Amino acid sequence: MSRYDLLSLQGKAKRDPDGYRDDVLMQLQHYNALHGLFMLKPGKDFKAFADLTNFLAQVAKSYPRDMPEFHKPIVELLDAHYALLEPSLRRSLTGALILLHNRGSCALNEILPLFFKMFRVQDKQLRTLVFKHVVASVKRANKTKRDEALNRSVQSFLQSALRDENVAAAKKALAVLTELYRRNVWTDARTVNLVADATKHASPKILVAALKFFLGQDEAAEAAAEAGEEDSDEEEDKPKMGTGTKAGTSSGVSKEDVYRAYNKGVTRTKKKKQEKLKRQVASIRRANKKEEGISNEARFAAMTLVNDPQAFAERLFHRLQAGTALTFDTKMLLIQVLSRVVGLHRLHLMHLYPFLQRYVQPNQRDVTKLLAACATACHELVPPDALEPLLKQLVNQFVHDRARPEVVAVGINTVREICLRCPLVMHADLLQDLAQYKRARDKPVATAARALISLFRELAPGMLEKKDRGKGAELDKSVAAFGASEVAADRVAGAELLQKD
Repeated sequence: MSRYDLLSLQGKAKRDPDGYRDDVLMQLQHYNALHGLFMLKPGKDFKAFADLTNFLAQVAKSYPRDMPEFHKPIVELLDAHYALLEPSLRRSLTGALILLHNRGSCALNEILPLFFKMFRVQDKQLRTLVFKHVVASVKRANKTKRDEALNRSVQSFLQSALRDENVAAAKKALAVLTELYRRNVWTDARTVNLVADATKHASPKILVAALKFFLGQDEAAEAAAEAGEEDSDEEEDKPKMGTGTKAGTSSGVSKEDVYRAYNKGVTRTKKKKQEKLKRQVASIRRANKKEEGISNEARFAAMTLVNDPQAFAERLFHRLQAGTALTFDTKMLLIQVLSRVVGLHRLHLMHLYPFLQRYVQPNQRDVTKLLAACATACHELVPPDALEPLLKQLVNQFVHDRARPEVVAVGINTVREICLRCPLVMHADLLQDLAQYKRARDKPVATAARALISLFRELAPGMLEKKDRGKGAELDKSVAAFGASEVAADRVAGAELLQKD
């Protein structure tokens, strides 16, 4: 039968399954014969087979007794010859599997291993189709309530897929995890720890993707861009005319508004209407993004869910030290994630600070990111002796008379951020020398020096000179000794409630 005859039979079989059962079973026998031939040797004459597969996938739900497991022959064929099949036939068979899964004829666990095998194929359209379906299926299963059984099984499979030696399959598994986290579907500790385990992969591409997740740089958005989900600039400027939808456009504004903005009135009024329409579309997209996505602050909060942050930090630092094959951008990502993990969890990683000290130079590439990482990695539990060489290197390289004003300002601001986190690293002599820059001609330098003076007016006014302390300075106030902590003087607040009967 031709494609048009199959489409006609498809509509009739859906309206009257019993009346056209014999015709459908005849096509099923024809399909079984062609399937046997393709299992022996995939041929190039596949159009009839592809049309027949799509037809039977459409009507399979109407004949549950005659085709109870129609998906299994398709899975068997794709599993055996997915690398040899023609791209059009492979996409057609995959589309039939997706249709059967959407209609409940097969479970996601049955087709998930096959889908991740097909991620290895050099077919971008196929990879896009599979990636979208996996993400949409998990999201749909957790829409009303969390399907813990499905989540555990899919996460267990993704855990094994992340260890795959094939970089394409492992990266897609990681992209599924990050995309579901971005869409607020999987935000538990297990998902975050699976992404953290991805840093063990030997491929730098997997490492970079995992690091970008923790930094809030949207690797999932890159996967969406690869999948063709991002609109071009022209599409953002002019809303698309929708068809068959109640709203009329994919942006959520009506067809009448779009028509009036681009076709009614003179040029001046058209321009005003178009600008108003663009603002409406932008606000709707922002609202949708806010509902669906997660902010960067929430992405940083994922670091708090790492089970063993000390082991995670040591693993990243080991890759940083041994990363002779890593590019500078990858090393910078490692430094940024490592510094945030150390600062957030108050970890002790003493070898990190001498390593960062080597890069503290004004002519260093991305020096501002590096200085921000140096300040982020500092906290009150780091011994001051471990930070003193780093601070001296920073002052010697950035704060001197021959340095440019912007370099001096950046250096003093970095010193202030380090002292804010670990005040004991600063000495009175060094502080008084830096305070002299408050009279600098360049405003950024003077502002940075005054900010440093204001910080120590609150922390330890006695370290400043008398003229810099300000009025009413508490000279008895000083920075607590290293390791000191505040303990309740007499008893814990609210302990009297325990004595009540």
